[in-house]
Amino acid sequence: MAASASEAGPSFLARLVLVLLGCAFLGAAWVWSHRAEPWAARLVDNALRTVGVPPR
Repeated sequence: MAASASEAGPSFLARLVLVLLGCAFLGAAWVWSHRAEPWAARLVDNALRTVGVPPR
């Protein structure tokens, strides 16, 4: 029995966007957890400057 469009759930594109957002969030959390290392500190400082947080 075929499901109607309203019962089918999110589209492939919506699922792909959610998976990519999840991967980006996990990657950002991983870099944040390594922010004591020089390469990660540069990335964190650049991200904080981008959102308008004053430098440490």
